[in-house]
Amino acid sequence: MKYVYTLTSTSRDYYYEQFLLSATSLKQYNPDSNIILLCDSKTRETLAGNRSGYEKLVSDVIAVDAPSDLLQIEVSRWVRTSIRRFVQGDFLFLDGDTIVTDDLSSVFKMGITFGACLDKHSLVSDHSKKDSIIDKNKKLGFDSHFSNMHFNGGVLFCTDTPQVHKFFARWHELWLFSKSKQILRDQPSLNMAIHENMQFFTELNGTWNCQIAYNGLPYLVNSKIIHYFATDKVFGESPFILASDYIFQKIKDSGTLPEEVFGFLENPRAAFFPNSRIIAGAEMVNLLDSDFIKFIFLLRKKLPRLFAVFNKLCYLGKSIVKTFLVKKSQKEDGGISTYN
Repeated sequence: MKYVYTLTSTSRDYYYEQFLLSATSLKQYNPDSNIILLCDSKTRETLAGNRSGYEKLVSDVIAVDAPSDLLQIEVSRWVRTSIRRFVQGDFLFLDGDTIVTDDLSSVFKMGITFGACLDKHSLVSDHSKKDSIIDKNKKLGFDSHFSNMHFNGGVLFCTDTPQVHKFFARWHELWLFSKSKQILRDQPSLNMAIHENMQFFTELNGTWNCQIAYNGLPYLVNSKIIHYFATDKVFGESPFILASDYIFQKIKDSGTLPEEVFGFLENPRAAFFPNSRIIAGAEMVNLLDSDFIKFIFLLRKKLPRLFAVFNKLCYLGKSIVKTFLVKKSQKEDGGISTYN
């Protein structure tokens, strides 16, 4: 079975380290996997020294020349939307920010042509980025959101068929158009290409792309692939230990995975920080997604002293409101429903 990663990276980022970790997890649960790395020529030149550990995992490296006038982020999208042109045979594509948790061979036996999972395991109508999805589509003249489905490009099953070659050609064309409109993400173009070719598309179960930070808990226990960043992180952080910058930095410094990582890979579905909480229910999730909460988080991270003052004022305000509600409860029902 063939598995494909794309990589556009320099020594200044963690994309190589994420890929190395993901490929290691893939080999652990799929020892006979045939791993293909597709990268741009500039990235290929950097894969030496502490960035050469991949050689023990990868069957083949395909380096392609991307247009020289593209930014690094644009090169990564150019390469990804071009995969089908450069890789032969059926394959499962994996984003670098994934951890494999199980045998993946069954996806090749499903009899499907092309498949992906819902983004954030959510319909557009319930999506945390609903407004952004629709706004980008309107700017681009896309109408894929009318299907109420929006798919994530982090895990893609692709057969080597004319239909899938046609799909990728269209995805690449639509991404180039998106880029001309200053929209660099490739998911709007991915979803428009899917929307135009739904006759050979199959929605994969969420266990194939368990986006843990976004509605992924129902799929975690049976997950085959954990996608820990899934396009954007929650407030720039992840509850998943294997998504930690300190682990990526250790890999960067040594060129190898630290011993502690292999312990987590024995049961990656449980690799969460002890100080983790579940946020559930529409009311709490909507609050978490609000710009107010994101502003408070940014304030605490970038201006901690100002945050401390603001937090003190909030504490005083909470105390005043709580005192009022307690007195109101005592007056109306003897304090039975005292606010806590």
